[in-house]
Amino acid sequence: MRASSLVALLVVAAVLYFAREVLIPFALAILLSFLLAPAVRRLERWKLGRVLSTLVVVVLGFSVIGAVGWVAGDQAVSLAARLPEYRANIVEKIRYLKSPSQGRLSRAAEAIRDLEQQADPTPQKPLPVVESPASPYAQLIEYVAPFARPVGTALAVIVFTILMLLHRENMRERLIGLIGARRINVTTQALGEASFRVSRYLFMQLVINACFGIPFGIALYFIGIPNAMLWGLLATLLRFIPYAGVWIAVAMPTVLAFAISDGWSEIAWVLGVFFALELVLVYVAEPWLYGRSTGLSPIAVIAAVLFWTWLWGPVGLLLAMPLTVCVAVMGRYLPEFGFLNVLLGVEPVLAPEERFYQRLVAMDQDEAEDLAEDFANEHGLAALHERVVIPALGLAEQDRHAGALDERHQRFIFDTTRHIVEYVEDRKNPREPAAATRRALAPLCVLPAHDEADHVAALVLARVLPAAEFNPRVSPFPLLAGEMLDFIGKEGFRLACISAMPPRAASHAAYLCKRLKQRFPELKVLVALWTSENTEKAQARLREAGVDQIVTGLADAIDQLRQLSVPATLELQQQKKHGLA
Repeated sequence: MRASSLVALLVVAAVLYFAREVLIPFALAILLSFLLAPAVRRLERWKLGRVLSTLVVVVLGFSVIGAVGWVAGDQAVSLAARLPEYRANIVEKIRYLKSPSQGRLSRAAEAIRDLEQQADPTPQKPLPVVESPASPYAQLIEYVAPFARPVGTALAVIVFTILMLLHRENMRERLIGLIGARRINVTTQALGEASFRVSRYLFMQLVINACFGIPFGIALYFIGIPNAMLWGLLATLLRFIPYAGVWIAVAMPTVLAFAISDGWSEIAWVLGVFFALELVLVYVAEPWLYGRSTGLSPIAVIAAVLFWTWLWGPVGLLLAMPLTVCVAVMGRYLPEFGFLNVLLGVEPVLAPEERFYQRLVAMDQDEAEDLAEDFANEHGLAALHERVVIPALGLAEQDRHAGALDERHQRFIFDTTRHIVEYVEDRKNPREPAAATRRALAPLCVLPAHDEADHVAALVLARVLPAAEFNPRVSPFPLLAGEMLDFIGKEGFRLACISAMPPRAASHAAYLCKRLKQRFPELKVLVALWTSENTEKAQARLREAGVDQIVTGLADAIDQLRQLSVPATLELQQQKKHGLA
């Protein structure tokens, strides 16, 4: 993270905090414009015009919001008015909670009361406070003040929403101009992705909330809670507030069950249904749907809720997810804020080979094997070795030559990689066992150029060679160059492949190739340089050493070995025919 990016982030957070009175209505209007813009575009396609389409959608949208708020408020007032009817039940339950009739809890409560009396045996009566009557104007202000702020915020949200819907293209152009005209393509993509992610999140949230609210309302009806469908609707709406909304949703019917019931069974049923539904959604549906719909990691969701609630209070709690989605998208498209996407996003930060190598460095064999098996099952065994195992060996060699790996870690990395190469299978394309008749081709020997990483890569190549065409032999390790020559001469190989892992691959492979060609001029030699970097100088050096073919990947190695095996096989057959072999 650059220092300038961190300073910019702190400045933005400070502005968001101190300007929250203006920015909260603006943010709410942005969220509502995301929701209402598709309907406005639909009406515009019906030739209603921009102004009329906006007014119709805004009136309908805020009417629905107002109707839901009115019904909820009316039901709350109605419940409060009916509470005296349930006074006897409430008093009895409170008396039981305060003074249990028997058992250890009763003795504990009695001991607490005794301690309170001993601590304050003669409580003093508080002095009466005489308040002077306020003026009629002050009384009016005191009555109106609690409603002025939310009403003003609501009016500001409505005005901002209308203006954003009327001038959405103009606002997008101004935002592009603010970020920079040279970033038209990037900014347009970022705005499009942010709109898509927020809309998809809201849709997925609605699906989850409905899956909770509808069964919850039906269960409350059968339990006997009044206005059960209302509580189901409120549960659906309140769950848009992350984490806190669901507790508010269950608190209201629980309080109602507490008030109307003679015993505790209704309360137990309400809480039981709630926890059953919530557990299913939290551990089954929400992690998968929310992660896919928002592109945020679970830790980022929790951090976002805490941050925006601290910054903007309850409104920040409601806006946490949409705002964090926009921040994560900004981090994806703007390089100077790329750390935001790393911290908040769900995309893997490390490449597959880096993840595999990290498991090896951490000496976590189980995790490394699981990662390799999952990758092989999804992409195939050849892809596992070419895209994960061999690049991970290259990373290990770089760290080893730089002195960043001690002997203990080196031993674990090579031993674990050998084990994975030997035992991980491709379930989609199981390997056929080699048969004796398949040695009709010229024998193939795979040699490590020098290091142990070269030997492990040689095992990888031998593992992925098609069993129907090749039956390779990998030379033992460690062997000196002279011992390798004796091994080849003893076995009578006509084709050899040198496995060479950078950073010193070319020099070791060239030396070994010269020794091979001096003693076995007829031997066909292929060098596999396991690297994707520019290898022009290395290839020129190997050509001077007499190498027949040079490859840099497993697929190319198989193709070139197949081509080299044909003349080597023909030569072997001619020698056998004339009794020379």
